[in-house]
Amino acid sequence: MTKKVLAVIPARKGSKGIPNKNIYPLLNKPLVNWTIDAAVSSGLFDEIILSSDSEEILQEADKYNIQKHHR
Repeated sequence: MTKKVLAVIPARKGSKGIPNKNIYPLLNKPLVNWTIDAAVSSGLFDEIILSSDSEEILQEADKYNIQKHHR
């Protein structure tokens, strides 16, 4: 039996310090994309899920071949 490895990236929209920080650009790329890129390029995961309470953040998952979960 082959085990599958799952990565879950939680990215909520609320932040007291920086509102919408997960879509705030860092070096011309939204912050959450840095995390997604690291998970994808690691090659360690059979499935990657982006979980968020923000449709705008979840739209970033459409740029990758990853699942999205609205919470």
